Amino acid sequence: MKKSVLLAALALSVPALAETPPEGVEFTPRRGFFTETDIGVFFTVGGENSYSNAQSYLQLGIGYDLTERLSLGAHFGLGSSAANCFAGFLPNSDICSLSDNFTVAFGDLTAAYHLRLANRFYLTPKIAAGYTRLDPSPVDSEGGDPGRATNAFNAGAGVGLEYATSLDHFSVGADLMGRYIFGPSIMTFAVFPRVKYTF
Repeated sequence: MKKSVLLAALALSVPALAETPPEGVEFTPRRGFFTETDIGVFFTVGGENSYSNAQSYLQLGIGYDLTERLSLGAHFGLGSSAANCFAGFLPNSDICSLSDNFTVAFGDLTAAYHLRLANRFYLTPKIAAGYTRLDPSPVDSEGGDPGRATNAFNAGAGVGLEYATSLDHFSVGADLMGRYIFGPSIMTFAVFPRVKYTF
């Protein structure tokens, strides 16, 4: 009786041991629907002052990994340009003819490619395009009120690094993103760390 019980227990344990290799199961980063929060610095280049003072930048996004390498997303970003004049100085002065301080809001669609550099570690080049709102307007608009906001299109590209942490669902990284705002002809840059949660 004891021998039969022992043989039955052994027979049941063999499949269980076969399911998990002794080295463990290889880690696979989660792919699918994700959300992310990014906080960093933002500045503009060009204009009469060459570049603006660095200001805080906030970006929120949602997206979906279509494949292991390709993901699409929608992002809202908010930054500001400080002390950079794009409308030109008043005659014989260094006073900007319009505001040299303005907020920059982006609503963009993005696409990113995940190039594996090492286990859990990826290089992520990306492109973005969408809508921009500048408030107040930093440039003259035809027939418009100088104090009102300007709406324009933007397009840009960037590169980042992403690491899938051992905490399930969470990835961290850092990005550099440059965007060109058409119409006002303003170049912007944002540098920010990323925290990504994949469901």
